[in-house]
Parts: sequence; structure tokens; C-alpha cells
Amino acid sequence: MAYISGFDRNQSFLFSLNDFISDNNPVRLIDLFVDLLDLPALGFISHSPSSPGQRPYRSSDLLKLHLYGYVNGIRSSRKLAAECSRNVELMWLLNNVSPAKSCISDFIRLNKSPIHNVFKKFVDFLKFADFVDAKACVIDGSKIRAQNSRNKFFSIKKIDATISFFNSQIDKYISALQSAESSVDSDPDAIISFNQSISHYKDKLAQFHSLKDSMISNSLSQVSITDPDSRMMSSHGNSDISFNLQTSVDSKNSLIVANDVVSDINDSNQLLNMVSKTIDNLHCVPSASIADMGYFNSKLIADCEALHTHVFVKRPKSKNATNDSRFSCDKFSFLPDKNIYICPAGHELHFSRNLTKKKSPLDSHASIVGFEYSCSDCFHCPFFGKCTTSLAGRKITRNFFQDILDVVQKRFDDNPHMYTLRKCVVEHPFGTIKRSLGYTYFLRRGLDSVRAEATLICLAYDIKRVCNIAPFSFLKDKLKEFFLAFPSFFNLFFSSLLKKTKSTYFFLFCRFCF
Repeated sequence: MAYISGFDRNQSFLFSLNDFISDNNPVRLIDLFVDLLDLPALGFISHSPSSPGQRPYRSSDLLKLHLYGYVNGIRSSRKLAAECSRNVELMWLLNNVSPAKSCISDFIRLNKSPIHNVFKKFVDFLKFADFVDAKACVIDGSKIRAQNSRNKFFSIKKIDATISFFNSQIDKYISALQSAESSVDSDPDAIISFNQSISHYKDKLAQFHSLKDSMISNSLSQVSITDPDSRMMSSHGNSDISFNLQTSVDSKNSLIVANDVVSDINDSNQLLNMVSKTIDNLHCVPSASIADMGYFNSKLIADCEALHTHVFVKRPKSKNATNDSRFSCDKFSFLPDKNIYICPAGHELHFSRNLTKKKSPLDSHASIVGFEYSCSDCFHCPFFGKCTTSLAGRKITRNFFQDILDVVQKRFDDNPHMYTLRKCVVEHPFGTIKRSLGYTYFLRRGLDSVRAEATLICLAYDIKRVCNIAPFSFLKDKLKEFFLAFPSFFNLFFSSLLKKTKSTYFFLFCRFCF
């Protein structure tokens, strides 16, 4: 039986690189999108080709290279440099230029902020092409490993244990040194070795004492040496030195419309941050903002409601000291006209005092964060011991923003499908980013660099996703319609004329006429 065979590798053919690129290949979208961008206006550093020295690469070519790499799971500058000379798609995309690895790496280092502007521009296109509708945006976070070894991470507890170990080692070598010196047939080499070990551990001890003092003076509970912005974080029962990647995903097509990277070990302070970034990128307020229980923060929920977006955040279960669910806080009824609470047994809890807290140690005045209500009939109540065991009676704390939280909770209870929608929408991007693209760790160090890398990851996901939603012919028409709409078309046209003619007068004349 004959085997399937190809053509002779020594045979000459007449072909172009374009013949190897299919019509719906994502590389065509990357090429067209970057070509239509006004990179200097987005903040990219541009080098004049007429300057002395080696001729620079085009910023558009380097941006295309990075976008292609991230869409295909290639981030390393060395790997990208290697792909330029052997990957047909990259040869087509970059017109067969091959930048060096240092040039590829420096491009992101020098253009961190413009990368975010490119992502915002792509989100503008997604909105223009009706891929996102801002009806519901789902917010979630995921821990992604940082470039920091566990051996280069220290907490106060770890430092104390290390100092204790060093002290024990110093005591051990001192004891061995004393024994060696008192021995009749002592070994001079052993005595020298013991002294060197004692000196080594004393130096280490001084370093760790200095590190501990620095952490205490700066109010730090942990510190990472290689990447100081990273933190030890827990995720699904495992702990690692990581960053917290935050995303806001539009519910229509599960496309990421906003992202951020923070060093916070949990999500409790990120709700307003992500809602604000979503509004900034979409240029409108999403009708609904959905997040899980980890984002529950009464003040931030109130701030988001003030932005006129409907917040859907699951409230943590309330408990009491006896762990009897029949007497949890949500079982107590509040009467606003009398400013009292009614307990399940029918007793009244009256206002007793304001609860205050300073926002920061530098504040001179404390702010009211809640109100306390107490009951004086608990000791004679038949449920005493089940509701509370305190002789002072049961106390209820009412949050300062409780009226808003009650509205949010009622909306949450009336629309249970909204919380079900959360899992369907927001887990898709993280699954693709981590499993399909393999981005389970960051390559760059420092919060600003990691944020730029995260933005490239999210942009790569959106490009990959939108290519699966619509054919390139549709995307091509929409991109041209988006970028070449009036007056952008005329600005681009006149700018190109100015570059070609080098005539300022001609440029001004055309702008005046049109």
C-alpha cells in the first residue's frame, strides 16, 4: 500500500508567504489591528530612522511580535527571537525581520503604559463591533505565581525561626570549639573551621535582625527579596508567592474589558477599583456588577451603588456567639421609625452607642462605622444561652451602610440567576489563560512590569476569543469602520500626506479646505 508523501524538499516553487496564511488566521487580525493604531498617540516611544547609529525596528513590528507571542503562549524574548527565523506566520507578520532578544525585551520595559492604552483601544473596538454590551460585568481574581522563590520570602514568624536556628548553631559550634581547645590532641584545622562557622552564622544573624527591624519599622508582615511587590497568597488550599490578577468580564461573550494586578492577598478591597476601571474602559456604567463573597465590603458596595451600577455580591453568613442559626443577626428585625431591633423572642434592642474607627493611624478623628443595639431582658429570657451567654445581654451591630446593603441583598435574592451567571462568565477566561495558554506564572518582576504583562495576557485572550466568535472578514470590515470613521480617516490621510510631502503648508491648506 502506498504511503502519503509530500513534495521534494529540493524542488523550487514560486509562492509568497501570504499563501501559507489562512483567511481566518488570528495573525491577520493582529496585523490589521496594529497597522491601524496610532502608536505615537498611544504613548509608544518612537525612534527616528534618520538618527545616527543602527536603524531601529518599527514599534508596530515589535508590538505585533509580542501580541502574536502571547496569543500563542510564547512570552520569552529568547523564544520569540528564535521564532522570528523559523515561524512562517511571524515571517509574514514582520516582513521577515528578526529582532534580537534584548530589543524584544526592552520594548515592553520602555512601553509599559502604552500597552494599557492598546488594550483600552481594543476594548473600544469590541464595544463598537457589539461584542460587548455592558449589561453585566463579572469581577473576579486569581492568584498567579510571581518570580520569587520561597527561599527568598520571609515573614516575621519565619525570621524568628531562622534566628532561633542560627543561635542554636552558634551554641553548637561554640561548644565544639571549647571541646577542641581543651583537648590535648586538638586539631588546628578543626578549630579554624569552627571559628569560621561561628563567624558565618553571626553574620547571617545580624542580617536577619536587620531585616526584622526593617519590617517592623515599615509595618510589614512579610517581605519578598527577589520581587518586593509579590506576597505569599493562598489559593485552593495551596500557598505560593504570587500576584492577584483582577479581571472584569463582559457577560455577552466572556470578553475581558478591564484588568489589574494587585499585591493584596484577598479581594475585599478591589470591588470599587475594578468597577471604576470597567467604567473607564467602556466609557459607560455597566448595568450590573457581579462578584463573589470575597468582594463583600460595605463601604465599597455603597460607593459602587453611587456610580449607578447594580451590585450583586453574595453576603457572608452571619453568626452569633452560640452558633445557633435561629438567633443570627439576620433573624432580628429592624424598625426604622422607632430605631430599634426586635429579636426572634419579641424583645426590643435599643440603640446604645456609635461604633467608630480611624481609617489610618495618621487620622486625628475616628469615623462612625456602625451602631450598637443592646437588649436588657436577655437574662430572664427562656432562650438565654442559645441566643447569647453574655450577662450584659445580646448586642447587635448595625453597619453604617446597612440601608444600602439591604437594598443590594433584596436585589440579590430577587435575581438568583445573576449569581449563577457569574460562574459561567468569569471562569471561562481564567480557564483559557491558565490551562490553554499556560499562563500560571508571571515572567516579569515589579508591579508595573507585571501589570503590563497581565494586560498583554488579557489582550491575547480577547484576540483569541473574538477570532473564534466571528470570521476575519467581518472583523476586518468592523476594524476599518472603527478606525477609519470620520474624522479619524481624514486625520490619518492628512498625516500620511504630511509624511510623504514634507510640506507643512500643503498639510495646513488641506485641513483648511476640508
